[in-house]
Amino acid sequence: MTTIDRANRGIGLFGGTFDPVHNGHLTVARHALEALKLQRLDFVLAPSPWQKFVTTPPERRVEMLREAIEHEERMQVNLTEVMREGKTYTIDTLRAMREQVGPSVPLVLIMGADQWKNFHTWKDWEAFSSLVSIALCNREKHEPDVCDEAVRQAWLAGDREVEPHRIGEKSHGLITRFAVPEHKASSTKIREVFVQMPRDEAFLMLENWLPVRVAKLIARLHLY
Repeated sequence: MTTIDRANRGIGLFGGTFDPVHNGHLTVARHALEALKLQRLDFVLAPSPWQKFVTTPPERRVEMLREAIEHEERMQVNLTEVMREGKTYTIDTLRAMREQVGPSVPLVLIMGADQWKNFHTWKDWEAFSSLVSIALCNREKHEPDVCDEAVRQAWLAGDREVEPHRIGEKSHGLITRFAVPEHKASSTKIREVFVQMPRDEAFLMLENWLPVRVAKLIARLHLY
């Protein structure tokens, strides 16, 4: 039976296309769970996000995610966006999750530097603070804090910013930062390697980037 520390509160939401999921993603997830003291972390798979073009079918990416977290007791695959028809917007997912878990459970959206920089372009970003808190993942020691001025005023000008372990003190409206060791894995680069190199050589080159179970699934299904 899984034992969960009673001090851990809330659900982390880590969104992406995960095409494919790699060890860099798992590193972020593990550090988020510990630094933010979360009860669990959901990989929220985006089947066809409006800002990206993705060709690998969602069901295959779901399979890869499930293989990657097979032995991670506090992680799960969230199919909220996969089950939704039409374009994928994060705000719709947050509203659905808030309705599902109720008003008191902390929800924490995990964001990288690129997402934070472009946050002002996201649909209804102003409404996020009434639904979730935000945890900014800095993959480099001195990664610059770049964001739109309206976002800065909304999230960083008041008393919203807290230490990582305090993000679960409220159900929404807080912001924090946590650090993750640099990892060179990239989904784009992984796909490029498979296109450019013989498969055996590609798997050998990527052995430190891909979880073993994911690599085996890619080989078996002849993905990429």
